[in-house]
Amino acid sequence: MSTIGELGTPAGVGAGPAALIEDRVIADGAPIPVINPFTDREIGTTHEAGSAIVDEAVAAAVAALPSWSRTSAAHRATVLRATADLIDHHGHRIAATVTSEMGMPTALSTATQQVLPASVLRATADAAERFPWEQTVDGAIVRRVAGGVVAAITPWNMPVHQIIAKVAAAFAAGCTVVLKPSEATPFDAALVRRCFLEAGLPAGAFAIVNGTGPETGQALSSHPDITHVSFTGSVRGGKAVAAAAAESLARTTLELGGKSPAVVLPDADLDAVVPRILASGLVNSGQACNATTRLVLPAAHADRIEQLIGDALAELVFGDPTAPETTHGPLASAAHARRVLDHIDLARHDGGRVIAGTGEQLGIGNSRCFVAPIVFGDLDRSASAVREEIFGPVLVVQYYRDVAEAIEVANDSQYGLSAEVWSADRDHAVEVATHLEVGQVKINGVRTRERPTVPFGGVKNSGYGRELGSVGIAEFTEVSAVMA
Repeated sequence: MSTIGELGTPAGVGAGPAALIEDRVIADGAPIPVINPFTDREIGTTHEAGSAIVDEAVAAAVAALPSWSRTSAAHRATVLRATADLIDHHGHRIAATVTSEMGMPTALSTATQQVLPASVLRATADAAERFPWEQTVDGAIVRRVAGGVVAAITPWNMPVHQIIAKVAAAFAAGCTVVLKPSEATPFDAALVRRCFLEAGLPAGAFAIVNGTGPETGQALSSHPDITHVSFTGSVRGGKAVAAAAAESLARTTLELGGKSPAVVLPDADLDAVVPRILASGLVNSGQACNATTRLVLPAAHADRIEQLIGDALAELVFGDPTAPETTHGPLASAAHARRVLDHIDLARHDGGRVIAGTGEQLGIGNSRCFVAPIVFGDLDRSASAVREEIFGPVLVVQYYRDVAEAIEVANDSQYGLSAEVWSADRDHAVEVATHLEVGQVKINGVRTRERPTVPFGGVKNSGYGRELGSVGIAEFTEVSAVMA
């Protein structure tokens, strides 16, 4: 394989590695084309990794575990920081790869797939050095030790950030990792692994297997030598992973879907807040698990709010994701765009009033993947657009009469991943946040990149377990108690 200096063309991108094990590329199984959703052209091919390749990848991680797990936390932190430096240096190539794979605009891919991952790596290194690896409890020595070999299964929508959120904590804990990235975004994962190896991580400690969830993901989740599976994806996928992992009693961390509310309290500055909650709900063209796709807003200001929503949508620029002026690119695939359009049709059928936008398929270049944003009002709480994660540029407005009703509306969801609360009174916003049934609440627009060690994860159908910071490291450890 090439060195980090050749990051622009990782080995196997054209031929598509089915697996990166130790420092070898192994191709096997059915080919899987990777399509640029803007150009509608194939940018490379990967292959389905069957059970034999998964076995070899896990075996490499098992072999590397004893030596890596015995390294000091300080050494592991050094590797994480060196990886962050390499991502800083070569991250524009990683970000460009993400843009090519799934259509994320360059400005967003740089911020979330280059800058944020480097920040998370450094924050995880700091957390590892402060982590309570050994304590005395009632006269016993209680130690946190590496949990074993981790299977990390990551999605296509924020691919590099999701990889780093999992593997940084696992490596900090002394674990080794077999990663299965989304089959739609395999090439950024190869570049990330290259950075880790150049930073000093033993090759066998980080293997990659490519393929689909039902085949490669199933083989990895159910492998008897995997001790922990960390999965980000759909609720259905999470249930399948948990069932497969249960066969060998592997622990699971599941970060699943979301239908996150943005609760705007009556005293908020609407002129400033409404454009920001629209931006949060439509980030990455709505393809974010924590996108604020439910806007919980004061009914007393409905006319002003709807004017502001229309004004904010008019500012969006759709087009070539590599162009600096583009704010929103295509959805990740034509099939996904079709599913989003079907959801929009259903919302209309359910009586949704269009507040702003069109929800139409846009003809931009050769792409079949652009969908114009749409904001619905007047939908019953039981409507699919209110309850289901659409994962596209579709928002719903839910008006409330008082703060108690706002809390009730926000909590009326099968999901519980995240929420936002906006108010001129920060203390009041924090008080409201304590009543929300979610794993994380952001007050007045604070962002993950500003707090990269704050735990992230959900409740209810949004899963269980947490990522980031010391809590994320603890997910990948076991407790050993010695009484003398």
